Formats: sequence, C-alpha cells, structure tokens
Amino acid sequence: MRTKVLSLALCSLLTSVAAADEGWYANIDMLFIAPKISDQGVTNIFYYGDLPSVTSQRGSIESPLEFAQRVNLGYEGDGGGGLRVRWFTFDNNLDYVGEVEEGGPPITLAGQINLDVDAIDSELTQRGNFENWDWRVSGGARYARVSLREEAINFEDLSDIVWFGSTGVEFEGAGPTFSAEGNRPIIFDGLSVFARARTALLFGQTDVWSAFEGGGRYRIHNEFVQVWEFQLGLESEREYESFDLVSGIFWEAQRWDSDSGFLGDLAFHGFGARFGIEY
Repeated sequence: MRTKVLSLALCSLLTSVAAADEGWYANIDMLFIAPKISDQGVTNIFYYGDLPSVTSQRGSIESPLEFAQRVNLGYEGDGGGGLRVRWFTFDNNLDYVGEVEEGGPPITLAGQINLDVDAIDSELTQRGNFENWDWRVSGGARYARVSLREEAINFEDLSDIVWFGSTGVEFEGAGPTFSAEGNRPIIFDGLSVFARARTALLFGQTDVWSAFEGGGRYRIHNEFVQVWEFQLGLESEREYESFDLVSGIFWEAQRWDSDSGFLGDLAFHGFGARFGIEY
C-alpha cells in the first residue's frame, strides 16, 4: 500500500513538471548576517601549538550584522529542467578580544580579523508542482574558500611566540552540493512563503598559521568540510509585459563544520532581501 501511495505521488509530481515556464532568471540576495565562532573555535584557530608558559587562555570574536551578497543566474526549460550558477561572498573585518595568563597579571589581546568567504555553485535544476507547492531541486559542484586571518593581534606580548607574521586559518576545497526549495502561494495572488535548504560536502586542504608553531604554517591535507544553509521567508512576484519582477525577505542561517576543527565551527545567521527578474 505504501509503495502504491508513493508511486502515485511521484507520478503526480512528474506530470506537473511541464507546467514550469521557460526562460532566464537572475537575482541578487542582499544579506545582513552575523558570523559566529565559539570560544573553543577561536582557541583552535589562534592558539595551536605548545604553550608551556600559559596557565589559561580565552578569546572571542565579536561582530554585529555585516553585509554580504549572493548572485544567482539560471535558465529553465519548458520541461522544468535547467542550470544555475550561484556566487556567495562575505568579506568583512571582525573584532577580536582575548586574555592569556602566564603566571602573572592577565595579558589582554585585541585586534581585528578579516573573514573572507567565497562559494561558487554550478548545478543542474529540476522544477515541478505538487499540490499547491512549486518545488525545485538541484545537484552540482561547489568550489569554496574560507580565510580567517589577522595581522594586528598583539601575540608578541606573550613569551611563547615563535612566529611574528600573520596568523589564522585558510581552507580551500570543492565537492558536491545538493538543494531543495519550495514555494507556496498565501493570502493573495503573487505572494508566497518559501523555504530553502542546501548542503555541500567539500574536500580540500586547510592551512593554519600559528604564532606558537615553528615556521608559522601547519597544513592539514584531505580536510573535509560540510556546509549547511537554510532560508525561510516571503516572496512576491509581479508580472509585466516582457518579464516578471521578484522580491522577497528572508531569514538565513549557515554552518561550516570542518573535521579538523580548524574552521572554528564557523556559522552565520541574519536576514536578507532578494531582488530579481525572470524572462
């Protein structure tokens, strides 16, 4: 009985795929998101190495909402199949405050850190209708780079420092990405609620520059990073003679989780506004 029900649902979805409109679409997400890294994550990034004189250490990264953006460009055929390219970028300076004890008075560490994230997705998409929902699923590949570096934190005030250059972490890798999104009309024609979810499985390498490691850099080969992204919001579509104008507002959350822990359990959350056109 279950198999029959699932088969009927799948057939219903597939028969409605042809209702999708053919054409190009482009939109931009204007994001205001706050990066989050736990205190333990900060320790993993900036205090790697042997610190024999340190009795305690702690540090945190503070940041309000920062500006970021995502650009989407895609094409969809009359059968619902299509292709899409997405580019997400975040490049902002964050405040760092830390405190280290070496048996004497606490030493305060402070400075700014630059967080630079780029992610490019190239993927195939399939769109279809089921009940009152408009669905789109996708699969493809992602290239990503995450850099969290500083040049001004006063690590030289500590007795264990052996590297006086820039410290921090940088990951670069690629791998498959998958997503699902659904829109449902509400209240009146042209307004819909939507939800989107995406994951990416990235394989690459991580470079760690520590003030307490000889030579500064330590490289981690065969690093695995899993990325989760979620969006939930409202979207409005208004039809004109030759194109449709799309706008929306939404909440967004991301998490970048590395096997080694050297990305410091990086996460983002905040809100965004979308503007786009469909031909």
